[in-house]
Amino acid sequence: MELTAGDKRKSLRTMLNEPVCHIAPSCNDGIQARLVEWLGFPLVHISGSGQHRALGFADAGLLTLTEMINRAREIADAVNIPIVSDAETGYGNAVNVVRAVREFERSGVAAIHIEDQMTPKRAGHEGFDVGLISKAEFVAKIKAAVDTRRDENLLIIARSEAKDSLQERLDRTQACIEAGADAAWASARTEEEVKAYAKLGKPLVGVPPRQQMPLQRWGELGGRVGCIPTVLQVAALHGMRQCLEELKTNGTEARYFKETPGIEDTRKWYAGMGNKELKELEAKYGY
Repeated sequence: MELTAGDKRKSLRTMLNEPVCHIAPSCNDGIQARLVEWLGFPLVHISGSGQHRALGFADAGLLTLTEMINRAREIADAVNIPIVSDAETGYGNAVNVVRAVREFERSGVAAIHIEDQMTPKRAGHEGFDVGLISKAEFVAKIKAAVDTRRDENLLIIARSEAKDSLQERLDRTQACIEAGADAAWASARTEEEVKAYAKLGKPLVGVPPRQQMPLQRWGELGGRVGCIPTVLQVAALHGMRQCLEELKTNGTEARYFKETPGIEDTRKWYAGMGNKELKELEAKYGY
């Protein structure tokens, strides 16, 4: 049964009440999202960084709202599981957030996370300086998002990027929760930091520090949605690189396909993409 956007949002709400971590691999397009769904994952994440990289850009706030919405809509249409999408800084001030929320809601995603960086944002984990808006402006953006959504099940997630101070991140996130945020993005690197976020009393979403703790432990501490960025894209690019190197060196890709375990199942899945639905529609409508 095909779920509506509202159904997917209710499903995500239910997941947030379950005492486990639900893994949300980050996907750049519909076919990656379908692979995630095929393998049984319950959620898909759309990363702003991943979308920048997909177009050959640095993660520097260069994508427009329209570009991000178009991709969110394509991915949401491709799968029958909820989508958690990066809404970056809301693409401007609180007034811009109003339009962004309307567009993300129409795209069919189940949740968005909005952060407190200045526009255009920069990737702090890549060594760039991160400029923050004031706490008051951040709270205003979250309040604008909460007030604007028409479906109360569209989750609004507050994400603070005050990377040099855990307490400042917590204070900013707490203020956003008081303004109506449904969940907190846990920008946490250690178990103690995750525990501090859990005390905020809201479901935690974020990138689990998998080098510090297993996903199960993150879930035990309050992590409900574990977003996994970059992994699929690097894995896919490495596979493409190996295939291309084989083709360039030997004039054929045959050995790559012969020696890569499990690739035949993936090839069959890819070749059959959409065929079942097409046949059902042809049978139903006679063409």
